[in-house]
Amino acid sequence: MPNTLEMILRRGLKVTAMLAFGFLFAKPCQAIPIFSLLTGTRCSVCHFNPHGGGLRTELGWEMMNYTGLFQWGRQDSNAVSNSILNNMVYPGGDARFQLVRVSQTNQELLIPMQLSTSLGFVPNHQVSIYTDVNLASLYVRSVTSPKDLFGTTSGLYPGETDYDLTLQYQPDITLPSIRVGMIEPSISILQDDHTGFTSMDAYNGITLIPPYYNEVGGELTYEGIKWLTVNAGVFNDKNLAQIDPTIAQPTSSFDFSHPTISGRIVLWPQLLEEGINGEFGGSALVNGDFKMLNGFGGFGLADKATFFLEGLYAKDAADKIIRNFSILGTLKLADWLIWEWRYDWGMTEVYPGVSLGYATGFLAGFEFFPLPYIEIRPEYRVTDLTPFYGTGTHTGQWTAQVHFFY
Repeated sequence: MPNTLEMILRRGLKVTAMLAFGFLFAKPCQAIPIFSLLTGTRCSVCHFNPHGGGLRTELGWEMMNYTGLFQWGRQDSNAVSNSILNNMVYPGGDARFQLVRVSQTNQELLIPMQLSTSLGFVPNHQVSIYTDVNLASLYVRSVTSPKDLFGTTSGLYPGETDYDLTLQYQPDITLPSIRVGMIEPSISILQDDHTGFTSMDAYNGITLIPPYYNEVGGELTYEGIKWLTVNAGVFNDKNLAQIDPTIAQPTSSFDFSHPTISGRIVLWPQLLEEGINGEFGGSALVNGDFKMLNGFGGFGLADKATFFLEGLYAKDAADKIIRNFSILGTLKLADWLIWEWRYDWGMTEVYPGVSLGYATGFLAGFEFFPLPYIEIRPEYRVTDLTPFYGTGTHTGQWTAQVHFFY
């Protein structure tokens, strides 16, 4: 009996230690862009944020309410809603954990990749207020120091924030909407896997834009034409200055003397009779000599399969250049089961033409929904790093994610 109790305690301590370690590296994930290509709908249909990710609208929540191999019970369509208080308040949240087996050490790590809670308030059809709170970063900040708002904290990405807070106003569905507050600029396509190369210096393992990057500012979004989305924003550079030290540090969150400018355009062509949905566009994030340009495009066979390509070009004031691209594909085997794969390629020039480094990656796995609001993702990942000279490295590892959402 004592031996059994000791074994249970040791296992409990091991799991607790892995969880504590994981919180230091917990990062939020975003929406799955393949849903737009499979369904032919824009991100704003299922999310409060027109760029996607975060709190879900009633339609976005309802869609996932029927997605699962097994159901929670009788599904009464008249009672399906994620709103309370007469459709004025919308709660939400995401918790995602990943089990990783590192091939070099054969060690298993349980990492909380996402832990967030969301809340939306909709007083009328024109106005909405919503927030997502990054509980993982709040935990890290509570147990580490320093807590300088302009500095960085161990375990967090530079530029990562604890929350976003948005006031959004749209007078009519055919007119532009404006959102202001602590918000994320609309950049490229939000991926739910932050290991994709199109937001990072892949060779050096440095994230260019963290998954929970937000700035104080405002952004206009126009979607009055069903096949067009246009975003344009102006932001403070407080958090971007943490990412790139060459950017001038502002004196406060409301100092716009060195603004960050963002722009994005997306075309959504459709061939309804053939069941083909398209998505093509590009975005730019610019602040002085810092620039990040993304181009993307893909198509989907309605409710069947998708193919998507995204490229990145980034340059900072020190003339460091990053060129990356990713190719993604999915095949919908059932409403509750999707096969996915991704190939990544990246090149980093520390100085133009010299000190080149290359990175490639491959991922294959499944998105399995055993029950509504529960997702399991077994995956195998391969990564190769090749310097300009010398011997490179090769890593292969199994991972498994469990995602709870509402």
